[in-house]
Amino acid sequence: MSLPINVPHTAMSLETLPISIQTLYADLVERAWSGSVSELTGRGGAVYARPAADGRRYLYWQPPTLGGRRAAAEYIGIDNETNRQRIAARQETVAARKERRDMVRSLRAARLPAPDKMTGDVLAALAEAGAFRLRAAVVGSVAFMSYAGLLGVRIPASLARTGDLDIAQFHSVAVAVEDEIGDSFLSLLQRVDKGFAAVASPLDSRHTLRYALRKGEEEVYSVDVLCPLRGPERDRITYLRALRSHAQTIRYLDYLLYHEVNAAVLHGAGIPVNVPAPERYALHKILVSPMRTSNPRSQAKARKDIDQAAALVLALHELRPDDLADAWRELLDRGPSWRKTAARGLRQLPAEPRQILADLVPERFGDEVVKVKRSGR
Repeated sequence: MSLPINVPHTAMSLETLPISIQTLYADLVERAWSGSVSELTGRGGAVYARPAADGRRYLYWQPPTLGGRRAAAEYIGIDNETNRQRIAARQETVAARKERRDMVRSLRAARLPAPDKMTGDVLAALAEAGAFRLRAAVVGSVAFMSYAGLLGVRIPASLARTGDLDIAQFHSVAVAVEDEIGDSFLSLLQRVDKGFAAVASPLDSRHTLRYALRKGEEEVYSVDVLCPLRGPERDRITYLRALRSHAQTIRYLDYLLYHEVNAAVLHGAGIPVNVPAPERYALHKILVSPMRTSNPRSQAKARKDIDQAAALVLALHELRPDDLADAWRELLDRGPSWRKTAARGLRQLPAEPRQILADLVPERFGDEVVKVKRSGR
């Protein structure tokens, strides 16, 4: 089945993935979220035994050779039942990790979107530290790439490319979980690349909301920490204890993060991450796209927002129409300012996805969106 999409900025079509690929991705998500951290980060290896002069055997674990260098063997202990059980558990982990890596390779071979190495390594470090277990979520294009597997559709790779990473969490969640990642957020990133540095916030130079990797004067990669803004505009910075970082508070982000879903990013053994529900992601992009008009870079992001929203609206209308309708009604029911902003974004959509959303609008949701429906533009 093919779902044609008429988008002014990017010519594309959306098609459903084979059932075998959909099933494989669902299995990877299950394994990634139920597996141990060692399945995600361990290097593998094999056991061997050395006899000693006293007649006993001593067990060792030999990690694999990396970069042409043989790693030092790890001493396990005397060859007895307890240590054999420890070895068996480690071998099971190695086998599980290999199975997951094979699954990731198969999904990438089927042309599902995958992150660049830097993004994958950063996500792996965050997952290992427990950030996603503490209900942090990935937002932006990295989340968008996961919707191919979650919805079972093919999405254009061009819409999933990114040079940055956005991590978000509710402040209430950061407090309620009563737990935190082991290292500071910056230390965690510097384990991936020592070049990561804290960027002073323009809102308050005492705090860091962004972490950047530079080559000379050029910023080549960045990680931003975000949190929903639910109070006055002056409260633009908050501290997320669970992530051990300050965060910039953003309007409308609460709608995006509500009821996040589990996904897996196709890197390494499959990185378990939380992402926004796809219907909320699509409608949130419609909300924020009109706000990105201040400069050419922002305008390019706005065009990408609309392209991503259009692709998801058409897919969801076909595959999960009730989820799309419920999320749209909830958004519009949040008040006049939300409806007015949504109407501005709705006008930027191509005709077909715009009509899909306009047809879902009861009259009680106000004039702004209804005018879009009546005018068709």
